[in-house]
Amino acid sequence: MVDFFNSKELLIDGISKLKSSKIPNPEIDARILLSYASNYQNTIYMHNDISISKKDKNKFYCFLDIRIQGKPVSRILGSRNFWKSNFLINKYTLDPRPDSEVIIDVLTKNFCNSGKHFQVLDLGSGSGCIGLSLIDEIKNTSLLSVDICKQSLEILNKNAHRLNLMNKLHCAQINWFENTWIENIKIITQKEKLFSKNKFDIIVCNPPYIKSSDIEKLQTEVKNYDPLVSLDGGIDGCDSYRAIFRDLRELLTIDGVCFFEIGYDLLDNIKIILKEFNLNLIKVHKDFYGHSRVIEIN
Repeated sequence: MVDFFNSKELLIDGISKLKSSKIPNPEIDARILLSYASNYQNTIYMHNDISISKKDKNKFYCFLDIRIQGKPVSRILGSRNFWKSNFLINKYTLDPRPDSEVIIDVLTKNFCNSGKHFQVLDLGSGSGCIGLSLIDEIKNTSLLSVDICKQSLEILNKNAHRLNLMNKLHCAQINWFENTWIENIKIITQKEKLFSKNKFDIIVCNPPYIKSSDIEKLQTEVKNYDPLVSLDGGIDGCDSYRAIFRDLRELLTIDGVCFFEIGYDLLDNIKIILKEFNLNLIKVHKDFYGHSRVIEIN
């Protein structure tokens, strides 16, 4: 009986299985899944000659089957790389995506060299990938992360602990569709020593912005594994923008700025909502594909 198997042979077979099932990026997925299954510290490549145990081989084929059914690699691993760190995720958190890194890219270029202390508010924080990446880059900051889901806040705290950022973070369960959400945030800033004022210099948010009728058209990896509450933006995709923009000025300092991720097809509708609530569109930032992805407002 064979107790060990060659990593190259397993990779070739794994890639073939993923390709035949039309899984995107089969080579990358197979390498990551074999490395994860065998608990190998580095990514296993074709040129490596590594002996894989029968137990780990079986785990690898199990992961391949799960991937073929549509589950993203990040969901199998329970983590996802974002910006410069690896973030734990769970079924209650949105899977971090490169599109959201646009917010970090713009903010770090504008604020990293400032000697000022910034109070940051992360609305709908999920895994914490945006807010935590931001305060990790901009050192003189304090962060309030809020999310509707308690289980998301639990994973956020784990990520903050892994990044040694707990001393800069306070988090709270808050729903921006409730009438008292602004007041609840102000109460927190009054009570917590982390904050010296009840308004914020920087507000970041990646709200749900998929139109309800488009949810079923999404990729299997998204519609079956990302939480619906983090995707569904209502009939026109703008429900959360209306709820947040209505009283946003109450949370923003005079020279403060907000950065909101948007759906690439929502810009015209969002401009109307901004005007309705007397907010100024400073700039529209493009993502890596040239789509309108982040609005900068005050």
